Amino acid sequence: MTNSIRFIHAADLHLDSPFKGLNYLPNELFERVRASTFDAFTRVVDVALEERVDFLLLAGDLFDLEQRSLLAQAKLREEFLRLAKFDIPVYVIHGNHDYITERQQRFRYPDNVHIFGETVAAVPFIKNGIPAANIYGFSYSTRHILHNRTSEYQKQDNVPYHIGLLHGNLSGREDHDPYAPFSISDLLAKDFQYWALGHIHKREILHPEPPIVYPGNIQGRNKKEIGEKGCYLVELSNQKPKLTFIKTSKILWENMDLSIRDLQTMDELLQKAKEIYDENRKSLKGTLLHLTLTGSGPLFSLLQEESQLEDLKLFLNEREPEKEDFQYVYSLTNHTTPEYSKESLKKKPFYEDFYKILEENANIDPFLTSLFQHSDARGYLEPFHQTEKQAILEEAEQWIVSQLMDDGGRGDK
Repeated sequence: MTNSIRFIHAADLHLDSPFKGLNYLPNELFERVRASTFDAFTRVVDVALEERVDFLLLAGDLFDLEQRSLLAQAKLREEFLRLAKFDIPVYVIHGNHDYITERQQRFRYPDNVHIFGETVAAVPFIKNGIPAANIYGFSYSTRHILHNRTSEYQKQDNVPYHIGLLHGNLSGREDHDPYAPFSISDLLAKDFQYWALGHIHKREILHPEPPIVYPGNIQGRNKKEIGEKGCYLVELSNQKPKLTFIKTSKILWENMDLSIRDLQTMDELLQKAKEIYDENRKSLKGTLLHLTLTGSGPLFSLLQEESQLEDLKLFLNEREPEKEDFQYVYSLTNHTTPEYSKESLKKKPFYEDFYKILEENANIDPFLTSLFQHSDARGYLEPFHQTEKQAILEEAEQWIVSQLMDDGGRGDK
């Protein structure tokens, strides 16, 4: 291989995501959040133009729903036209969220865009008049594709590079829907030079050489999608593949812990929060924060009052929405604890029994069954991860102990 190729691999744009549950945000802030997926894709295209890449790969879920909005399609077309002016091709597959239908295919994109159909196909990429690569892929024609389709990817023609587009889930991973499952050995057997994956919103390189890559989504959309999001700039040559992560998210979701340990007054707490805010602002991006108060200390009793917590949240958010690098607390959780030693409490008869019962009921799944089976609730709930279940147990323990200790220490008797 003498010629190199350079391209961008992005996935899971989820343009015009509705950001459900955030309607309580100040209007100007909510509008910025809602526009963030568009802003992120504009950044993807900006990088493609700045780097003069050979082409752009989009590995599924360009839209958030199969009933994609006219706004989302129009915005996408605008960005495709920007690439067309510089003769940069775009290769697109659709995934489970934006599967193709006859109705939706009526929206016309410029000629530089190739959208794969429901059958695995190979599309040649020509560079300087010479075939340089074959790009393979298929689009979902229904929301649920539950069988392995890697056998349909077959190398064609003698070209330097073979690149697979696939929107699916690594077999054996149960924390995501098992759409178009595959194994790493399935992909390696194809002898391709790169696999451009989509579907998983967390960035991950499953295999370094040849690269098998999830770039993650380009913009976090909820509290579980924390940190920087983006795409990969990829260079393939006769040397080792080069992958560069490009940050694209306009707005970040972050978890922030604020300990009350060694703090004597509320103004000290506010000053500590300000210091964390100032550090976060160095990213020059707006941030939606899940703030958790932790630790034990003199402020514990004061923070048990809901009015105090609400006032704290209001004060921290004051004037933030109008800032470009806002730090806005969308959720505040109080995990502070009274000053006590768990091991010392266990030595007392009452608490010894209490912790024994707690340990016997460490599996909370039976208690959650009725909730997730409720016809009205289950449509709005996602299964809890193990870390979330553990947090529920810890919060319950801390609340019960704090109530017992605030109630005159009855548990000591």
